[in-house]
Amino acid sequence: MSLSNATMAEINALNYANEVFFLFWTFASIALGTVGHLLSIYVFTRPILRSNPCACYFLAATVTGLFVSYINLPLRLLQYVFNYDVFKYSNATCKILSWILFCSRYCL
Repeated sequence: MSLSNATMAEINALNYANEVFFLFWTFASIALGTVGHLLSIYVFTRPILRSNPCACYFLAATVTGLFVSYINLPLRLLQYVFNYDVFKYSNATCKILSWILFCSRYCL
């Protein structure tokens, strides 16, 4: 059973639309994440909040979230949209990047 040309064209159009959506979504997430995290850093570094342990925790979570926005999202963009996998070229690079990404995700 084979797919017709119209069905393949529809599948290719859906895949292209998915890639374009993911591309714009990633850039929007990076931009909005940068603004949000920088504003959170601005708020949580106020002198009145430095003695509050909860504010210190939120500051650490904000810095970790900023790290995820600048490291994890571009790596996923390279993998999903541009089909470039940075993990497959070196075993050491794969282990280091995986460790960094998992640690940054679990710190949130």
